[in-house]
Amino acid sequence: MSAAEQTTHAPTTQSTEDEDDEDLFDTNLFEEPEGFRPSTPPPTYETYTRNPSNVKQNTPHTLDIQKMGARDSLWAHRVWNGSLVLAEHLDCDKTKTQGKRVLELGCAAAIPSMLSAINGAECVVATDYPNPVLMKTIARNLETNCPEQWKNGTLKLVPHQWGHEVQEVLAALPDTTRKFDVIYLADLIFNHTEHRALLTTCKAALEPGPQSAMYVYFSSHVVKWAHKDLAFFEIAKEEEFGFCVEQFDKVKATAMFPDDVGDLEVRETVHCYRMWLPLK
Repeated sequence: MSAAEQTTHAPTTQSTEDEDDEDLFDTNLFEEPEGFRPSTPPPTYETYTRNPSNVKQNTPHTLDIQKMGARDSLWAHRVWNGSLVLAEHLDCDKTKTQGKRVLELGCAAAIPSMLSAINGAECVVATDYPNPVLMKTIARNLETNCPEQWKNGTLKLVPHQWGHEVQEVLAALPDTTRKFDVIYLADLIFNHTEHRALLTTCKAALEPGPQSAMYVYFSSHVVKWAHKDLAFFEIAKEEEFGFCVEQFDKVKATAMFPDDVGDLEVRETVHCYRMWLPLK
């Protein structure tokens, strides 16, 4: 066979080998079979019923709450006791929010945010971790239960990761004359590694002065770590943050995890704190 003939026939031989390889190789090898990954669980629903004595004319008696359908690292699939007790306090004493600029961190079900909007806050900014499914769930709750406030911009939703810059959060305010008058932290401080990040956001967002307030409501769900929960307030008083701290109430509720170990009374107690930044 001549060199020319070898050149002519070589591509044909290679093509045949490639075709054989393709026949042997399953091109669908890396396709996931149907049902390989479990589907996202559907959302669940819960009705929050207000105390009738707190309901003013032309305001809703109940809130329709959609929750994420599965437990996740954000713990946003539950309505927490701290949030429920805070909501009751705010609904009972509307002066805490009327005409105020309100920020809720880690809002999840966002019940305190919605009640603040319903009860006449100047503006309410609900925030939580920028997870798309979580953001969609919260937005649904805000729009469903507070359609007027959602439409006119009195009630807004802003994604925010604690400790990051707060420009987007502050940009949701109606103007720059002052920052937030009130900040809510409901059952957040069990995230012990995030205490400084939480306080960084709070210090950057709260208007200084005794007229402003951070309301921190929580239970020690894990009794052996109760001291770690309380460390939040010691860190808050450090020079880096400079918060004033006072505990003003304790409320007994049903334990979130009744079968867990540890003193039941500790796990049933919701602690209520107020914090503020002194004027320089």
